[in-house]
Amino acid sequence: MTGAQRQEADPAAVADRPAGRRLRVGGDLPYFDDPAELRDYVQAFEDLGYDHLGFGEHVVSARTDDWPSEISPCAPWHESFTQAAYLAAVTSRVELTAAVLLPQRPVALAAKQAAEVDLLSGGRLRLSVSVGWNRDEVRALGVDPAVRGRLIEEQIEAMRLLWEQPAVSYTGELVRLRDVALNPRPVRRLPVWMGGGDFAGGGVPRPAVLDRMARLADGFRMFGPLMRDTGTGLKVVARLRELVARYGRDEESFGIEARIPLQLVPEQEWAGRLAFWRDAGATHVSLSNRRGAGGADAEIARLARFVELTRQDW
Repeated sequence: MTGAQRQEADPAAVADRPAGRRLRVGGDLPYFDDPAELRDYVQAFEDLGYDHLGFGEHVVSARTDDWPSEISPCAPWHESFTQAAYLAAVTSRVELTAAVLLPQRPVALAAKQAAEVDLLSGGRLRLSVSVGWNRDEVRALGVDPAVRGRLIEEQIEAMRLLWEQPAVSYTGELVRLRDVALNPRPVRRLPVWMGGGDFAGGGVPRPAVLDRMARLADGFRMFGPLMRDTGTGLKVVARLRELVARYGRDEESFGIEARIPLQLVPEQEWAGRLAFWRDAGATHVSLSNRRGAGGADAEIARLARFVELTRQDW
């Protein structure tokens, strides 16, 4: 790899990488309508040795003025917990990173669905929660968009209680539970990561969202638009680490999932981009290929090519 091919991270923004910690490399699930194509892709993905498979959701498609022009509102978005259950049944090892629009669900239902997926998959769920950017979709699910931020904070607190305690009472401004329980409960502490940012802001989370992540989340999953600007991405990560430390939390246990847009980065630069985020202290890197090369066969071929060119840096 030449110096021109390898990007260098800003030393001021780079965290020392703990000895022995392996970078975990995964990717997004492309938009597949055909269940057979979906199955073939995820099984090949797992066989190639990828660590985690990420997927998001829209419960309903709501065309808004700020819908990004490069994404169709009619793309086949599957509901995340249903899709996670299907993927668990057709795989055996890969981590299932389900991005869930949490305020669009009653908290007890979301906690139950997450617990069931984790139990039935053998402990392979990593939950990533966000408030959702499409206000019309939020309204269609019966939630006032103005309360999403306060609601998701209470939901995260209440879910963790439901997962960990035999009976739960919780009184918040928006979430109230009285002596209720989940059965069965998860056998481990479920990881709750958070995303943030919107298209208009280039994927940069707002200060209040960064603060929320630093207080409540186990890790940060980079939103799509931010992956196009590594410099801004580094600044976001550095600021988030500062906030995590300010709240007295362990920076090294807080996960960072960066992203590589395969459709935008030439393959001769893939290894350099992966090394860039590894050297910047990312714990996870995901390949953003939701609008990728075509059908399952073409996508699988590109996954194999990425492994061929970068495996030594994992």
